[in-house]
Amino acid sequence: MQRPRNGSVAGLHPADHWCSLISPCSKPAWLHKCDMTNIIFCSIDIWNISMPIDLRQLRQFVAVAEELSFRNASIRLNMSQPPLSMAINRLEQELGETLLDRNSRSVRLTQVGEIFLREARRTLAQAEHAVDIARRAGDGIVGSLRITFVASAALGVLPQLVRRFREQHPDTELRLDSDTTGSQLAALRHGRSDVALVVVPLQDRSNIRLVPFRQEKMVLAVPRGHRLAGAQTVEIGDLAEEVFLTFPFSEGPGFESQFLSACQRAGFSPTISQEVSQMLTKLMLVATGAGIALIPIAFTAVPMPDVVFIPLLENGEPLVYDMAFAVPVRHDNPLVERFLDTAASFALPKAEWS
Repeated sequence: MQRPRNGSVAGLHPADHWCSLISPCSKPAWLHKCDMTNIIFCSIDIWNISMPIDLRQLRQFVAVAEELSFRNASIRLNMSQPPLSMAINRLEQELGETLLDRNSRSVRLTQVGEIFLREARRTLAQAEHAVDIARRAGDGIVGSLRITFVASAALGVLPQLVRRFREQHPDTELRLDSDTTGSQLAALRHGRSDVALVVVPLQDRSNIRLVPFRQEKMVLAVPRGHRLAGAQTVEIGDLAEEVFLTFPFSEGPGFESQFLSACQRAGFSPTISQEVSQMLTKLMLVATGAGIALIPIAFTAVPMPDVVFIPLLENGEPLVYDMAFAVPVRHDNPLVERFLDTAASFALPKAEWS
């Protein structure tokens, strides 16, 4: 079968550029015989194909090529033989190539047909893979999930939670990063993250859904040699005369608002010497005697020889703060809900917030 030659041989044919991208040929496909590895691309003038080849045509060809029998292939495809023969003829006409040598007694693949069979199988397998991936992504089985969290969570239960989620969803790509609550919410609203683990309450909850997670204890950090360094516990009301190192309210409103509320309930307004964004920097300043600080209990795992950590009480009960997962009210990532389902098994009792 001769393929049509409608392009200009003297000038630059559109297929020239296409062929040069996918094969080592330097001449048009209809003037230069490529090696057999690339013949399926170089010998076919795609600009003369008037209709796209669809997956159904590929499946029909593969069936005939594998069975080497139109009768057996038609049974396999659950279709009658004449339409199948016509479909193969149309495919060859569109390609401008003979794929099958057939007579009344036998069917065999041509050299081009053998190469086309290999590529057709690969294309069909890739199409099936794409469909499978799309369905699994829609079910939240594969995909990517971007998670941000406050620094204290890295020293708490978050690593175990992430490990559990990885075990449940091994094909999911997880991206994790720590940041302040304020920065996390900005990333969430601008689509740069999917889930944020924050300290509540929040100043602005617009377009944010909160899922309660855990209630964690606050502890008091004082420098070694401080008057309270030997105490077993400390009541928040005993700190009215102390100087505090705090977190910038704009960056961590949840933790600081709970700290300030506890001070107000105890009848005093705290004296603040410095606002510090990084918790490790705050602990270093405590060690130098610059002030005392309320910190998440998770940071007691950090070795600080010149800092003493003391359980902090309010009316005899541990002083606590609340953590929650924040997600956009509207999102299209099914992995978000799957992650929250896994997180629920790690949740602890938590306080209520509005």
